[in-house]
Amino acid sequence: MEAPATDSMPTEDGQRLHPMTLLQRSLLSIPAFVLLLIPFFRSGGSGGGEWFNLIGALVYGFIALPTIVIRYIRFRYWITPSEIIIHSGVFTTKKRNIPVEKVQNVEIEQSLLPRLFRTAKIQIYTAGSTTAEGVMEYVGLPEAHRIRETIRVYQQRADVAAPADRAVAVADTEPIADAEPFVDAQPTAAALTTTDESWPLYASPAPRRDAMLFEMPLALVIRGGMYRFSLIYIALAFSLLQYFNPDPDVWVAWLTRNDMFRAIDTLIASPWVWGSALVVTAGLLSWLAGILVYVSRYYGFQLSQSAAKIHKKHGLLTLAEGTIPLRRIQALVFRANWLMARHGWRSLELQTIGGDVNQAGHPVAVPFTQAAQVEALANQIRPLALPDAFEAVSKLMIRRDVFRGTALLGLSAAGLGWMWTPGWALLALLPLAVLYSVLNYQHHGYALTRDYLMVRRGVVTRRVWAIPISKFQVFYTTATYFQRRLKLASVYVDTAGAGGWPSPTIRDLPADTAHALVEALNKQFQAAFAPEAPRAVEVTP
Repeated sequence: MEAPATDSMPTEDGQRLHPMTLLQRSLLSIPAFVLLLIPFFRSGGSGGGEWFNLIGALVYGFIALPTIVIRYIRFRYWITPSEIIIHSGVFTTKKRNIPVEKVQNVEIEQSLLPRLFRTAKIQIYTAGSTTAEGVMEYVGLPEAHRIRETIRVYQQRADVAAPADRAVAVADTEPIADAEPFVDAQPTAAALTTTDESWPLYASPAPRRDAMLFEMPLALVIRGGMYRFSLIYIALAFSLLQYFNPDPDVWVAWLTRNDMFRAIDTLIASPWVWGSALVVTAGLLSWLAGILVYVSRYYGFQLSQSAAKIHKKHGLLTLAEGTIPLRRIQALVFRANWLMARHGWRSLELQTIGGDVNQAGHPVAVPFTQAAQVEALANQIRPLALPDAFEAVSKLMIRRDVFRGTALLGLSAAGLGWMWTPGWALLALLPLAVLYSVLNYQHHGYALTRDYLMVRRGVVTRRVWAIPISKFQVFYTTATYFQRRLKLASVYVDTAGAGGWPSPTIRDLPADTAHALVEALNKQFQAAFAPEAPRAVEVTP
């Protein structure tokens, strides 16, 4: 393949997706086609509405298949030393130009079907993007790795050509102190100054030296799943059953050979027994679903680190691997539900620039292990030490939370009880509202160190944010009308990549303490960016 005439618009036809993309997309469209046909086959075509479903399925097939073919034919991509260019679209043509130096992560993902066909989905992320800037679905698995390595070579080539820019980039990564100095192996200048600007670039970079930080054996993955519950998949399963409308008597007779009909009649006769059995069954099913989902997501989890990035690889049905540049990390979030916290387990999440936090959450660096090991791993990513104790907020928080909880339960009970008399039973939950308020106060606090503001909060899900002061975007105090009457205020801290909720807000501090904390944060923030004083130079006569 000859070199392109320009970096911005190559003259060649570009690279196509893998030919098996056509078959994979066709297979993925079959479930929707089948769902449209199910009402027709169930009724035997005896009703007019079912014929409408048949016509809809045929129209879907006539539209979906040509669209898949046209989409494949019109998709092209180029990788040049300066940018990644992606042309796509069926009715509307899209052209994306992604500068190579802006690429932060090239993620390779393989779900079950692509793994069977040895293909992969590539997602290209840049700093500040909430979604992938470029998606190639699907390319061959060897091609996917070559694309990632090619982008890496071009980035290194640009760094060699601009040493001043490279110095700034290296400084921005904030190298880890007190850690083993493993270094990203850089290719030689000769390897990066070849005159062949074509792509694919077959001259691979020097092998990357990664240090393995953390691996999860299967037993630990299963144990982590035992602390999870997943109701959404149970709801989806029951929704599908409702769609197919099976006869429950037939299912029970087939499973139990009529041995349990007497027991089922007994359950139905007693609403309390029936309700309790339903809750226990739903809890058991959600617990089993949580284990299965967790194992599928984090099977074979590996976390490694090079000089400027950390690398993740995990998944059973969907295999995902990607990198997170250290300079993109804005905060570290230690997380545990109440059961994990009780038994000394934790997970570690990384708040980064880019990505849709409210939809996908923060990237997980350590899914599940002992709290001490999580802190040790966090210290290797960014040097820190969690405090032994946190500063408490005002005890008036308990009173405010009890008032809000009581008001919410009272209004809910009144509204439900007006339509259905047993709804007044919600008032029996008032003691739980008081207990929740006390626990919320006990698990809410903050700590200020030289380099970090750490915020702890949460009852059911407990989080500790470790926010580097140098990463602050904004910090200020807020006070509602009721807080002002009680002389309270909250301190809000925001960083790039933070989600809307939950947030590391320090609630219900005494107003004087809140203002003093903001002043201290401001002084430390200014000091973090203050220029170093020039060193005195002795001049000998």
